[in-house]
Amino acid sequence: MDKQLTCTVITPEQKVLETKATQVIVPAHDGLVGILDHRAPLVCELGAGNLRIDEAGGQSKNISIKGGFAQVLNNNVTILTEQATVN
Repeated sequence: MDKQLTCTVITPEQKVLETKATQVIVPAHDGLVGILDHRAPLVCELGAGNLRIDEAGGQSKNISIKGGFAQVLNNNVTILTEQATVN
């Protein structure tokens, strides 16, 4: 079984990142939410904070985001945010 999901980060200006990941940790408005493969569908409001993406190759990416929404559906995590800066 494939233990990966696709994570896409989008701002109004551009697609910031699209990558395969084993885990995504999003800063929801009320705390951190960890997302693994085959998670039940989810939509949540995001707060300001650090989005962590553990990539399939073993590396991690950290992106500072400022609000927005996260959607999880069919092993795809889509982050819509006003501002995203790759650290």
